[in-house]
Amino acid sequence: MNTTTVAIHSFPVSDVPILDARSVKADYGHLLVLTEDGTFHGINLDTGEASSLFRISLPELPGGDEGSYFGAPAFRLHASADGRFAAVVVDRGRTGIVVDMASGKLTMHLDGGDYHEHTVPFSAGFTRFQGRNVLIHRTAWNRLDAADPATGESLTSRDIAVYEAGGERPDHYLDYFHGQLRLSPDGSRLFDDGWVWHPVSVPRIWSVSDWLRSNPWESEDGPSIVDFPIREDWNIPACWIDDRHVALWGLSEWDEDEFEEVAKGPGVQILDAESKERASPERWPMDLNGGKIRELFSDGQRLYIADESGTTAWDIASRSQVSAWPNFLTHIFDAERGMLFAIKSTAISGLRLPCASGKEGRLVK
Repeated sequence: MNTTTVAIHSFPVSDVPILDARSVKADYGHLLVLTEDGTFHGINLDTGEASSLFRISLPELPGGDEGSYFGAPAFRLHASADGRFAAVVVDRGRTGIVVDMASGKLTMHLDGGDYHEHTVPFSAGFTRFQGRNVLIHRTAWNRLDAADPATGESLTSRDIAVYEAGGERPDHYLDYFHGQLRLSPDGSRLFDDGWVWHPVSVPRIWSVSDWLRSNPWESEDGPSIVDFPIREDWNIPACWIDDRHVALWGLSEWDEDEFEEVAKGPGVQILDAESKERASPERWPMDLNGGKIRELFSDGQRLYIADESGTTAWDIASRSQVSAWPNFLTHIFDAERGMLFAIKSTAISGLRLPCASGKEGRLVK
């Protein structure tokens, strides 16, 4: 395992605690940061300078218990890759806003509905399609829509009849609570960490390209949807490894007869977007006991795992741990710059990754 010491750089933002941050490629910098007073800041990683952009009124944060099973409501920041648009949403809540970063104006008010919204992060994410920015967002517990973030114009208009009690199930009706959304690196696919009643988790992957290009019901019952084996819990750390594979934390196995998990353990399952329905994912056990896993990231060669004790790096080809950075809890990953970032109250800490060795390779299936 590589134990080479790496330099950690601090990028002070302001005197106000940071709520969230995202990696972008914008005129104002390489990191977009939101602080508790509603101010957006840009950080230029080449110069180390932070600039205050403008201030907004944050959505109302509903009350909640941090000690509850799902956690208290909290703000989350999403941003388009070019940094032109940002969305501030309330995880485990129902509201959000979209901001044009060029003008500072609000372009959309988001509402994800009030049915068990406390059980999931607010489903949202930016992608690009045919040269334009697109915002995907939840508009009801069982419905996603795509919109032009500049105008709010819907790009996925469709009609689905109301499911009346005792009546027949309408065409395209979806009995699924959308969860946290993760877009593939090329933006063509979406991983949805949602759930269904018992309640149990049903992770699924489907084609955003087909949804936006030809079938507005692709997110409900389109042919590209792949559902993976049931799990007891959702809101699980996950990341895309490449444009086809997702790493999902936890080695759970589901017993259909007993309708329960019969095995657990540290490690990841590799989900294949091109696999057959309910195909068993590839399992990768790990000797890792650093505490609760917070985030997963990947550059296609390595898997980066952030837990309560720090961050570790694992080579995907050899299935071995190659590096560890104690006390560095990664929150943001910029694969292009090869940097991990952690939020430290009023500053961002950045760690530049050492170069990968020639023995390491990409996942090949």
